[in-house]
Amino acid sequence: MARIMILISTIHNGGEIMLYFVMALGLMLVVAVFAVQNAHEVTIGFLYWSFETSLVIVILSSVLFGALAVMSLAAFVQIRSRLKLRKAKARLSELETQNYMLKSKLEQLEPPLETKENVGKNEPSC
Repeated sequence: MARIMILISTIHNGGEIMLYFVMALGLMLVVAVFAVQNAHEVTIGFLYWSFETSLVIVILSSVLFGALAVMSLAAFVQIRSRLKLRKAKARLSELETQNYMLKSKLEQLEPPLETKENVGKNEPSC
């Protein structure tokens, strides 16, 4: 019971990654129990060949290939997102440099703004 409480507090404090890890462990446990309870022989046929194997092997290999497919797709999306982020950061740096240069040019071209005190002194009196 104490281990469960430690695990729950770790999930609460550890965040999302720990929650996904615990959910994956639970799913693996369910799949393993299902596979062991259905351990009889089955015939697998694909195109022109067929063979007999345990249903446990079929279930576990299907789960493994599915997990590999999801992880490879997720890796592809993550790599593409990192490339987009890198390009966006480079563009941001370019724009910040350009903004700084334009502000410098603007300061050189514009005369300093007159203060309120100087505005009244330069006007002709009526």
